Amino acid sequence: MKDSREQEWLSRFKQDLEKLEKPFEAKVPEQAHMIQVLQNFKTRRKRAFRRELIAFLITALFILTSYSVLAFKLTSIFIWMQGLLICGLPIMFIVEKKRRKKRDEVSDYEL
Repeated sequence: MKDSREQEWLSRFKQDLEKLEKPFEAKVPEQAHMIQVLQNFKTRRKRAFRRELIAFLITALFILTSYSVLAFKLTSIFIWMQGLLICGLPIMFIVEKKRRKKRDEVSDYEL
């Protein structure tokens, strides 16, 4: 009698454990899928690197131009450059924010 109860309890216990483990089984991705995800990541990273490099070069050229304008004492050109920068900066932030929203990225800044 006691042995049959233990067997019954053990079988129910095993069934309950299988029910608990079933939803948590992880699917192993295929190699082709992993390669495709890796290639997508590499292309996105390469585009981001190019975009950051271009932004860096533009910033460096702007700083160099600003110093050369100040060195030659062309204040009117310097004032125009600062005005264009002040007008262009919010536009750059808005464009970047739209691009990040389109890709569902988290941004470090909020407008």
